[in-house]
Amino acid sequence: MITAPILALLIYNLLIFAAAITRGQKSGNQRQLLVLSVLFFFSGIPALIYQIVWQRALFAIYGTNAESVAVVVSAFMLGLGLGSLLGGWLSSRFPQKAILLFAVSELGVALIGLSSLRVFHWAATFTAGANLPATIVFSILLLILPTMLMGATLPLLIQHLVHNLGRVGYPVATLYFANTFGSAVACYLCAIFLLGNFGQAGSVLVAACFNILVASFAFILGGRVKSSLADYQMAAAPVAAGDPGLPLGVAMIVAGITGFIALGFEIAWFRIFALASLDRAPAFALLLSTYLAGIAAGSFISGKLTEREDSAAILRIVGLLIVIAGAASVYLPPLIAFLRWKNIPYLLGSIAFFVTTAIVGSVFPLLCRLSVSADGRAGRGVSLIYVSNIIGSTLGSLAIGFVWMNYYGLKQVSLQLGFAAVITGSAVLFYKRGRFERPTLGAMSVAALAFFAIAIAPRFYSNLFERLIFASTADKIAPLAHVVENRNGVIAVTRDGAVYGGGVYDGYFNVDPTNDVNLIIRAFALSAFDPDPKRVLMIGLSSGSWAQVIVNHPQLESLDVVEINPGYLQLIPQYSPVRSLLQNPKLHIYIDDGRRWLNAHPKSRYNAIIMNTSFYWRDHTSDLLSANFAELVRAHLDARGVFYYNTTASRDAMATGLRVFPYGLRVLNFLALSDAPLEVNLDRWMAILKQYKIDDQLVFSPARPNSQATLANFKALADSVNKPPGPSGMELSSSITARLGQRTIITDDNMGREWRDPETP
Repeated sequence: MITAPILALLIYNLLIFAAAITRGQKSGNQRQLLVLSVLFFFSGIPALIYQIVWQRALFAIYGTNAESVAVVVSAFMLGLGLGSLLGGWLSSRFPQKAILLFAVSELGVALIGLSSLRVFHWAATFTAGANLPATIVFSILLLILPTMLMGATLPLLIQHLVHNLGRVGYPVATLYFANTFGSAVACYLCAIFLLGNFGQAGSVLVAACFNILVASFAFILGGRVKSSLADYQMAAAPVAAGDPGLPLGVAMIVAGITGFIALGFEIAWFRIFALASLDRAPAFALLLSTYLAGIAAGSFISGKLTEREDSAAILRIVGLLIVIAGAASVYLPPLIAFLRWKNIPYLLGSIAFFVTTAIVGSVFPLLCRLSVSADGRAGRGVSLIYVSNIIGSTLGSLAIGFVWMNYYGLKQVSLQLGFAAVITGSAVLFYKRGRFERPTLGAMSVAALAFFAIAIAPRFYSNLFERLIFASTADKIAPLAHVVENRNGVIAVTRDGAVYGGGVYDGYFNVDPTNDVNLIIRAFALSAFDPDPKRVLMIGLSSGSWAQVIVNHPQLESLDVVEINPGYLQLIPQYSPVRSLLQNPKLHIYIDDGRRWLNAHPKSRYNAIIMNTSFYWRDHTSDLLSANFAELVRAHLDARGVFYYNTTASRDAMATGLRVFPYGLRVLNFLALSDAPLEVNLDRWMAILKQYKIDDQLVFSPARPNSQATLANFKALADSVNKPPGPSGMELSSSITARLGQRTIITDDNMGREWRDPETP
């Protein structure tokens, strides 16, 4: 994955930061601002490392289904919002100790961070598989304290700097820039280096070291700054005559709405990045890095450029910025699709995302400057605007990611958010002197152009998913036969029945072994090594082809299927090979995360657990390939039960499975594992195959063309277990282990190849 465009944007921000440091040598107060900005920059690095790692760890416990993701993200943001209120209260109560309180917060985060993964693991023992209300409570309890400490830091430092500088706008812009820039750097480091090389535990350790260093320097700095409480009892800075500023309540409303829209942008853009990257784990971190870098740059540049503007001009600028961001945002998804279609690295489009988020990021410090007086309550005022922004962001995450995306597609959501931004910006343009008035002709013209730009944007969404998924071959694929969009992702089906979930190949609608376009032979192979698969669990449904084969197995009594995306249930009735599946009385479908479902049903036992697992390098695939998950599966198998899953030819995945189970058998790229010896029984297999019926038709009927040739191929597959191993055969675990040698054992901590080069299986 070419990440140079993201790096270039971070270097751009670094140059801005360096320029600020150079400029800051003119006075003692300016130097103090820049020293605190440097500390706040390094404070932002661990904050985002924790966010990425903690969310990943909690998803492993509570699932990666939309409900769990929404809960965990919202719990994280709730803590930041409450922390902001706490910081605002502390800054007004103990303003002279602001830096020391900042140091205490950083040290507290470090101590919690060092023990966090162990605490999460302990919590998993008692809460994994919990229902939605319990998940909400547990997520909040696990995250509330550290996130509150993180959220308290901005208002604490703002109060200290306002006292020294006598103004709000520039300190807020500078600190917000420094902290957000640090977070952007952390995301980039996570994507290209940190998580791939250090895993979750190592990354948390790195983050805690940053916290401790920041806390140490802050304690030293706080000890040198000695001011009495009386020094902080400043009167509010006078407002120029005729210059109305902006009431704090109005600023909070605007901050909340822009937070809602900004998080909506992020959710929609993440779907684009995920599809364009073929669902690679670093995609989210790289998008977040771009997003945060843009917000950082926008906050600083806007604060600097408007330093000498009056309140009326700044209010007009805020309105125009929101309008422009709304109009620009709707063109970003088609831009990434166009780059993919033309085989141009899609991350070059991150420049446009950076500029758009920079415009959005400009709003927060400008609102603070408009509505917060440079007095002893400045920290509290900033905290109220900050918490309003966080509340809006949380509601945006829930409303857009959890609700809107379930009813509207990417195009509709993008257009709705664009219109919402333009309407919000226009309302700000109309607001003057405490009431709505007619804006200038120029402002009205910009708003009108923005509405027109959004109105004509739908024409650029033509073949959007074809281009995102298939790049330069999109014209050969288009149009797709079906596209199902919901909060869990995007499912696309080509005209020849190929299924792509999240932009990655997921199989075909096919159960015919004589036309084996999807290697359905692997599903029919179950009885070659499993003598009695009566009760079976399948994790993942996709096209339903595998479930159709297994549910019609002559020995089967019941099949439980756990599928995270209900969108597949809309497609299955439309394809004849699997149309009867959903009416089969032996089938029971549960819409849930597979790992979460197993944790929620500890007493369930099966003769076989089957997963046609996706590619080993996809985001969250290691949750199903790790040794931790294999142990979980083992606890749900009968004494002679079989765990049968797709390794997608990953040698690490095979080595991991064989580390947990003593016996194994490779079937093409699948691996069967058991605590009992596995033997290939050709006679039993052939007898079962000849009984196989799907839709009351014998699968291997002598009257069907190529049936005998197909059975001969099946026999050759069984015979291959006694021959030198090859990719198209069967192989016993003794041979596999000797051939693999030393491989990386996939764990929940190291996450396999998700964050590393996927080229070498």
